Order: sequence, then C-alpha cells, then structure tokens
Amino acid sequence: MAVSSTPALAQETLTPIDVSGERIEDPSAPVDGYIATSSRAGTKTNTPITEIPQSISVVTADQMQDQGVASVQEALRYTVGVGAEQFGLDSRGDWQSVRGGDPVIFLDGMQKTFGFYQSPRTEPYLLERIEVIRGPSSVLYGQGNVGGLVNLATKRPQAEQSTELKLQVGNHSRKQAAVDSTGALNEDGTLLYRFIALGRDSDTQVNKVEDNRVVIAPSITWRPTDQTEWTVMALHQEDRSGTTTQFLPIEGTLKPSPFGLPQVPIDLFISEPDFDRYNTKENAVTSLLSHQLNNVWTVRQSLRYSETEVDYQSIYPQFTPALKENGDIARVAYANKPNLDTLTADHQAEALFSTGNVDHTVLLGWDYQHAVSSSRRAYKADIGDLNVFNPVYGNYDRLTESDFSDTPENTVIQSGFYAQNQMTINDRWIAVLGLRHDSARNKTEGGTAFTDEEVTGRAGLMYKFSNGVTPFISYSESFKPVTGLDAFNNPFEPLKGEQVEVGVKYQPADSASLYTATVYDLREKNRQAPDPVNPNNQIQNGETSARGIELEAKVDVNAHWDLIANYAYTDTEVEEGNNKGARLPSIPAHTASIWSQHDLRSVGIPGLRAGAGVRYVGSSWDGTDQLKTPAETLLDAMIAYGRDNWELALNVNNLTNETYFTTCLARGDCFIGTKRTVTGTLSYRF
Repeated sequence: MAVSSTPALAQETLTPIDVSGERIEDPSAPVDGYIATSSRAGTKTNTPITEIPQSISVVTADQMQDQGVASVQEALRYTVGVGAEQFGLDSRGDWQSVRGGDPVIFLDGMQKTFGFYQSPRTEPYLLERIEVIRGPSSVLYGQGNVGGLVNLATKRPQAEQSTELKLQVGNHSRKQAAVDSTGALNEDGTLLYRFIALGRDSDTQVNKVEDNRVVIAPSITWRPTDQTEWTVMALHQEDRSGTTTQFLPIEGTLKPSPFGLPQVPIDLFISEPDFDRYNTKENAVTSLLSHQLNNVWTVRQSLRYSETEVDYQSIYPQFTPALKENGDIARVAYANKPNLDTLTADHQAEALFSTGNVDHTVLLGWDYQHAVSSSRRAYKADIGDLNVFNPVYGNYDRLTESDFSDTPENTVIQSGFYAQNQMTINDRWIAVLGLRHDSARNKTEGGTAFTDEEVTGRAGLMYKFSNGVTPFISYSESFKPVTGLDAFNNPFEPLKGEQVEVGVKYQPADSASLYTATVYDLREKNRQAPDPVNPNNQIQNGETSARGIELEAKVDVNAHWDLIANYAYTDTEVEEGNNKGARLPSIPAHTASIWSQHDLRSVGIPGLRAGAGVRYVGSSWDGTDQLKTPAETLLDAMIAYGRDNWELALNVNNLTNETYFTTCLARGDCFIGTKRTVTGTLSYRF
C-alpha cells in the first residue's frame, strides 16, 4: 500500500505512517453490494483482502438478504471451499466444513462455539458480514481448525439515522417480524445506538418440529473523540425447537427399503411430540474498545461474557438403524441439558511505522478464554418401536429421574501471546510473519487436569503487480484445544495442523471485483470422528490430510449486475488411524456454484431486481469408502420489487423441490437436505 510519512518521532529510522492518503474500507461497516474489499479477521488489522497472503471470502449482509438465508450455514452455500449444510437441515446447529475440517465459529473476533450442542445458532439478521478464513489461523486466534475458521461480524451502531421493518411469511407456516434501527442519540453524534429485534413462529419440513425464536440485541457506541470508540452490545436469544435431524436409516432412504416396503417419508418424525425438544437460551454482553494513542500506536480490547442453557432431548432409531418386516423401527431415548458460561477477551496493541523503504503494521496481543460447562444426561435403549409408515405416538418407555446423571464439570482456560508484523517493501513486496505461544488447561471435576503448551507460526509473502495481480505463498499452523469429554469422561487431545498454500489474487484497477485462485496442502492430527463402536462417543484419529484447488470470482460486472462464481476440488485422506487410506466422511470432492443478481432498471423496469443461482454438491463418502452419497444440483431464485421506501421480495430455494441427502454415514443413517423453501418478505425503510 502506498503511504506517505510524517517526520520522525523518536529516531530517524522509525517513522509513523500517515494512512489518511488512502481510504481503506471499514471492515465493521455496512458493505454496499456483495464485494468486501477489506478484512479485519485475516490479520486482526484493517487490511485490504488483496494484501493478505491467505484465502478469505466475505458474505455481506446484502448477499444474505438477496439469497433469503435463514441460518449461517445457508449463508455459506455460495462460498468456495465450504461444505455448507454438511448435515442437512439441522435445528441444533450450523454445520459446515472448510477444506475438509470443522471450523470453529467466532463472533466479532472471539470464540462463539465450544463443543457440541452447547450454544444457540446465531441469527443471520444480526450480522453485517460473515468472513471465512481458509487455512490455519492459530497465530492470531489460538483455537482453530486447520481447515479454517468462520468469523461472524455483528451489526454495529451507525451515525446515519435508519430504521428497517420486516415482515416475512413462508411455507411450513413461517411467520417472522424484525426491526433494525440505528442512529445518533445526541446532536454532536458522540453517542450512537442500534436496536435489533426479531420474532419467529414456524414449523419445519419435519412433522411436529417447530423453529421458533425471539432475539433482542441493543447496542450503543460512544465516540468522545476521533481517537476513541467504545461499543457495548447486549444479546438475549431464546429458541424453541425440536430435532429436525431424524437419523433416518439408509435402507429406505438412500437405498431401497427391505422386504419390498416403500421408501421412508423424509418428513417422518421418529421422536415423540411430548418428549422431543431442543430449547436454548443465551444472554451475552460484548464490549469493543479502541483508542488511538498517537500517530503510531492504537490499543484495542474486546470482551464478551455469555451464559447459555440448552434443553435437548429426542428419540432416535436404534443403531444400526434397520427396518423390520412390518415397517417398525427400534428406538432409543437421549437427553442432554448442558450449561455453558464463557468469558473471552482479546487485548491488542497495533503500531504503524516505517523503517527506510519498509512500512510496518506490528500487532502485539494477548487473548484469554474461560469456559465452564456441565450437564445432565440420560440414555435409554429399546424404549418402544415406531411404525415409519403409520406412526402412532405415545406408546414408549419414558425417561425417569433415575435415568439421568450429572456429568463432571469441565473447565477450559486458555491464554495466548501473539506477535505479527505486516511489512510492505517498496510498495510491491508484502511479507507477513507471526508467532504465538498458547497455554491451554483442560480440567474435569474429580479427574485429571491436562495442560497443553504450543507454539504456532505463520509466514506469508506476496508481490503486487501494477495490473492488480498479487501472487502469494504462505505457511501456517493450527492448534485447537477441544472442550468436553468423551463417553468415558476423558478429555480430548488438542488438534494440531499445518498448511502450505500458493495462490494469486486479482483485483482490476478501478474495480471492486475480486478473483482468487489457490492450491493448498494441509495435515491435521487428533481429529475427532464418530466412534464406529459407540454411537454416543467421539474418537480422535491419528492424522488426516486435505489437498485442493479453489477458484472464486466475486464480480461487480456493472452498476446493475452482481455475479458470484466458484469451484473447489478437495481431496481428503486418513493418513493414520481408523480407516487408514479412506476419504474423510461427508466431504465432497467437487463443489461449484454460481449466483447472478440483476437490477432491471437497465432494461426500463426501475425497482425490479431478479437473481438466480445454481449449486452443485458433489458425491461424498461415509468415512470407510464403502457407502457413497450421490451428487446433487440445486436451483435458487429471487425476485424483488421496490418503490419509495418499500420492497417486496420472494425467495425460493431448492426451486425444483429435490429430495437429496447431504451425507450418509457408515453407522447406518442419512441426513436429509433442505427441501424447497418459499419466503415472501415485505420491508419498509425510513
């Protein structure tokens, strides 16, 4: 980045950078359209995406709105290298893979998800953008999968007064109302507010399973000077739902039913209406503070405290799921009621200065997290059969208090010191070097405490050609402590990984369009996988690998045409451990998508917009290379008409109402993809 410098402060070789000459997009501010040009998640500094030697994709709020997404995993359908909706429609969480790995979810740069089924799904209406960082990022975040991480950026207060009201209806009796209001609280604009609220009453494609939600998210920003900004955000969210994942048997779904029986209905509810539920509640407070000390130094502090409660109980097919000759299926009951309290913090000091012909952005930081989880669990087998073709509910062996037991309280404390230097040499070469030391302590009540120490590194090099082409090469490492216990109350070992990536980014002059092509090779140790013997347990394989190619284009074709296109090839393998030589489960080798959105005023129809998309999800395997889930091609469409402050939009996803399976596992069950969803949205902005 070309910069001008001010006179030296302390010594002749240390010159503060004057960044006023070139404006960089604020990565926390709204983006007009689909293309974000900067990211804070990739380096924890405000850096153009073309100057980060790592693959990064950003899904903006405008893209989420146009595509009519109802969850975070749906928002990632058109993102390269991401296996969105990895386990189909699942009310219990957002599941996606990145480069064959399970990414940790971050919210505003701090870890959001800990373990499984311990926190509610984030409402996409609260988000300004979703950033996917592909490849290891442990130098900055400490806890991260080798395949990458997903950072959710919350909408923040804005200076310009604006209010949006939304009413939405859809199939499955969906009814939703939302409000988003922001602006200044005083005349000089030093106090800004934002208030977001949403309520939903909805059924799902699975009989007797609801998808109800209430969200209230107020926030306030204080800007006493141009150098200081403090934002405090609160969140209250309650979800009332059940289990949309019914773990239907392979025989009767992917394969023909035995005994000449018909195929199992994909809307079948195998649980019991008076028992099944997946209810969550979260209360959280987040503080984001930034202060510029002088022309060189800026300090930042991010804090969040969160309390979550989950009431999860359901009834599933007996493993291995198999239909009996009369259409009955044996069932088991499972209940888990976890509580999770987390404190996360990230403290940063950033320095901008020059030494000779090298411009430096130095970042020093210390982050900390404290997560305490506990739960009550129950499991009972052979509670009573259900006929899948003529289900009659109520005749089952109910759980009693004696079936429940308290799991030992698990505490994970992690802290990490990190340092990073982004160097621009002669306005052409860009080098990024980073180093981090982590200390993670995993303690189980009444058990042994484990402490892990790890040093991770990062190195990247880029060259900026004058025509907008920027090739790069990078090496990075990952380290991820795993919270929770296995079925035998033993803590899991940390995940460790490394990656080499080579790629090129291209942004034409005077254009926001961004093209990225990369190849990578990564490896990870201690990855979790389903236990082939005990379906209620997770095991850790020895070593896995992934190699691939990714091509992504986000194109601002003209003022009236936005285009997204991508393709990814992902080759995975278990190098050591169970099922050595097999491909990783649920990871398609090939994925591709294209989305095109047009403003039709260019053809004389002002106010009318239309979009369409095609998603190809390639075939995947069960983890043993014995069972193949077939590929699927899905179509999406939208049309919207706006006049004055009003807009009416119609979204149809899975336009042809395909019945498909996102994955089928060796243990004997299949996961159903999202059937056709139709939503109509009326928006009023003032």
